[in-house]
Amino acid sequence: MVVTDVYNHRFHKIFQMDEGLNHIMPRDDIFVYETCSTSSDSSDCVTLPVNFRERKSRTSSTSSGAVLYGQPLLISVPRHKLTFESLYEAVCERISRYIKQPLPDESGGLPLEPGACNGSRGSCEGDDEEEMEHQEEGKEHLSETEGSGEDELGSEHSETTQKIKGQPCPKRLFTFSLVNSYGTADINSLAADGKLLKLNSRSTLAIDWDSETRSLYYDEQESEAYEKHVSMLQPQKKKKMAVALRDCIELFTTMETLGEHDPWYCPNCKKHQQATKKFDLWSLPKILVVHLKRFSYNRYWRDKLDTVVEFPVRGLNMSEFVCDLSARPYVYDLIAVSNHYGAMGVGHYTAYAKNKLNGKWYYFDDSNVSLASEEQIVTKAAYVLFYQRRDDEFCKTPSLISFPGSSDGGMRPSSSQQGVGDDEACSMDTN
Repeated sequence: MVVTDVYNHRFHKIFQMDEGLNHIMPRDDIFVYETCSTSSDSSDCVTLPVNFRERKSRTSSTSSGAVLYGQPLLISVPRHKLTFESLYEAVCERISRYIKQPLPDESGGLPLEPGACNGSRGSCEGDDEEEMEHQEEGKEHLSETEGSGEDELGSEHSETTQKIKGQPCPKRLFTFSLVNSYGTADINSLAADGKLLKLNSRSTLAIDWDSETRSLYYDEQESEAYEKHVSMLQPQKKKKMAVALRDCIELFTTMETLGEHDPWYCPNCKKHQQATKKFDLWSLPKILVVHLKRFSYNRYWRDKLDTVVEFPVRGLNMSEFVCDLSARPYVYDLIAVSNHYGAMGVGHYTAYAKNKLNGKWYYFDDSNVSLASEEQIVTKAAYVLFYQRRDDEFCKTPSLISFPGSSDGGMRPSSSQQGVGDDEACSMDTN
């Protein structure tokens, strides 16, 4: 089984067996193909990507352009049988489900009969017994003709057979071209000379249809049809597109085994091992900063994660994650959120912050500041969370001093209570 990503009627990526699922994005169109494997008799198969193309005549010139359509194929052919005819038969067998028979008036009275043509020689098969008897009678009649040479006999026999059958062999549905991986540029055409083709798994082929043949024989609707698995016929529960902050922290403190490509060198056994790593929390500060994972990285791309993380505005209990069982309760309240909009390379930051004096939330967007409600705070843009620990001393309502003419009623904290706990803060990065 080969897993592929199909985009714009061609293979965007063919996945290797050892690739992780994180390389597959939710918006990708994934196609899985069954191909031949090396059998016990060591017969070597060649698996070739095959694109569908339609040759369209350009009105501006006599040349023609090729346009991709449909879904590509992966065709496996034994290497010792890799001829034009074997390849043609393999493709015809694969696409037989969506090859239709045109109406007689559409095809000029020549409906397609699978197997009617045998290779490039144009000899017809599938004759009934009556036609075979007529053919033998024709042979006897021709053998009695005087003055006819061998060449003349062969020519007359061919014409007689063609005449008895009453119709010529239908032409092939398509031709083959060796193309680039995008299917947009021709490299060479394949010759139907019976010789082995010099192709390998890195070769890409296109089967080219002319517009008339495609219209007559290619069933567009059937080519897009599929069967739903029984599991898909059952009512599907709507997936919850959100995660809880508690689940993120629990995962952050879970033991993780390093991958085989990321080993750890053991100083005792003097070799690399698949070690385990784990983060433990011994104590937590008065100001807890939680950095949410908003960007995904791998060898091929970087992506912005827009998953909604549901975090509490009040009463975040971190006590169960602290190893020191004798420590005080660690209960936190949210005081600020930094938001990020945009992508990896470009974006915009805003913030929500709680006024310590009046207990109201405000939204900060560059130079604009506006009142906000708690219901607005939890969004998919939340990036960095700031929590304040509930302490008897730290969370007391500060003494207020009146300043005449101030916009918030003239209330300011006393100087003795400003900056309490500012030197005790740390960050928790969930990346």
